[in-house]
Amino acid sequence: MEILEELKKSIIEQDSKKSKILTEKSLNMGISTNDIINAITEGLRYVGDLFDKGELFLPEVIRAANAAKNSLNLVLPLISKSENKNYKAVIAIGSLGPHDIGKSIVSAMLIANNFKVIDIGININPEKVEKILKENKVDILALSILLTSDIEKAERIISSARKISNELKIMIGGVAVNEEIAKKIGADAYGKDANDAVKIANNWVIK
Repeated sequence: MEILEELKKSIIEQDSKKSKILTEKSLNMGISTNDIINAITEGLRYVGDLFDKGELFLPEVIRAANAAKNSLNLVLPLISKSENKNYKAVIAIGSLGPHDIGKSIVSAMLIANNFKVIDIGININPEKVEKILKENKVDILALSILLTSDIEKAERIISSARKISNELKIMIGGVAVNEEIAKKIGADAYGKDANDAVKIANNWVIK
């Protein structure tokens, strides 16, 4: 759809004002929140690819993330309002670093696919995660890892989480990790993006 292509382009061009206007238009046209989130994700993925190639620099990536946030701020409340009480499973999600854009997109996609999401927040540590797991019946733990320096902390979080619940499924994602690292630090799965996270969660629920 043309407007979704424009929305994707506004993220790539780091245009926060335009991304907000296009998101509002898309919602008014009755376009699904899932399709809008996918357009935002595609834009961010393209920005990430350009950054990896050295064609974009960190300040531009941050501006693109802010444009995506402007859009998500309109979409997330609508998803939360329509959340079904007969959810598939409870997923606790947190970011090990100070950035929450990836976590927000994954959360939005999971809620839209009928999962109950508990947001642990940013800069999470083993203590924060333990508190959430002790206070709630959590089926899946999702960790966003953006910095290689946080991989060791993620391993500690996973280790402490396993002590609280043997049945807990754990997935990780983020630019600092891959399948190999997921296995090494004790996670059950690695998701490369929000769509992947939904597929993994759905497979675990079906099984």
